[in-house]
Amino acid sequence: MDKSITQDNQNDKQISKSIRRFFTWFHISSALKAASAYKKKGTPAMELFQYLFLQNVLPV
Repeated sequence: MDKSITQDNQNDKQISKSIRRFFTWFHISSALKAASAYKKKGTPAMELFQYLFLQNVLPV
């Protein structure tokens, strides 16, 4: 049974919100800084890390 696009989008948003909450609760940004994961300009390293993390969690 196929899900509607709206339902898929809502599920993706919920997963994304849960991931952001996880990153906050476990201070992932502090861990990245401690590991010297930073950038001088452009998209912040934290956003890139979240994007990569989400690509491995969300179904294709």
